[in-house]
Formats: sequence, structure tokens, C-alpha cells
Amino acid sequence: MNEILIFVAPITGLFGVLFGAAIQAWFTRKNQDRNFLNEQRNKAYADFLNAASKIAVSQRLGNSNEVTDALAQLADSKSRICIYGDTNVIEKMAAFLRNGGTLQTESEIIAFTQLSYAMRKSVGFDNSKMNIADISQLLFSIDVKDTMTPKRVKTG
Repeated sequence: MNEILIFVAPITGLFGVLFGAAIQAWFTRKNQDRNFLNEQRNKAYADFLNAASKIAVSQRLGNSNEVTDALAQLADSKSRICIYGDTNVIEKMAAFLRNGGTLQTESEIIAFTQLSYAMRKSVGFDNSKMNIADISQLLFSIDVKDTMTPKRVKTG
């Protein structure tokens, strides 16, 4: 009986070590994948916001070269958000684009504010104590309510 224990104890220990190493490798890989996806999502969100800001400022200044570059950056970030973005963010981005996507009307500003709010939530911030009007104040220096206004009517 002692002879069997001499072989069983080390084999059991070796099995435990190998099993533990495999589990640790699996968890490490899952964590790396999650970190990579989070990093890609956050970068896509930031790139979108930066490009949208550049477009708005460049249009006001009449700098068409800057607008063209920023539009390319915007398209790139939108495609990455389609891949890495949270479902709610994608829905809010689509709503912003359906409203015109230019930041020139109240409905566009509201939609962009809601998009920014959704991005905050997507990256893990607790928005329960956040007033959405504070976000619009920071972004546009105006307070907007969390209500949609009628879409602008296109004439001619």
C-alpha cells in the first residue's frame, strides 16, 4: 500500500499543478482579451468625439482641408464603434446620425448629448447621479432637456 502512495501522491500533486496552470492561463487569456476589447472601444469612442469636435470647429472656421481629414477620422472611428461599441452606444449614434449628425440643430445636439451619456455608461461610469444637462453644458455651453424635439424640416 505504501508503494502505491509513493507514486500516487506525486502524480496527484503534478496533476494539481498542471490543472492550476491551465486554469490560470485560461483566465489570463480571457482577461487580456477583455482588456484589448475595452481599450479598442474606449479609443474608438474618444476618436469619434475628437473627430466630431474637429469637424464642428473646422466648419465654423471655414477650413475645408481640416474638415476632410476629420471626416476620414470620423468614418474610421464609426466603423470601429460598430465592431467594439456597446449596443446602446451604437443605437444612440444611429439616432444622432438620423437627426442630421451636424450639431447644428437642437435635436442633433440632444442626440449627441445622449450619445455622450451612453458612452460614459458603456465605459463603466455610474450615470445615475449625472444630469444630462450638465453634459450638454460642458459640450455646447447650453442646457438641454432629455426630450426629443421635432426633426428639422428640409425645404426644396
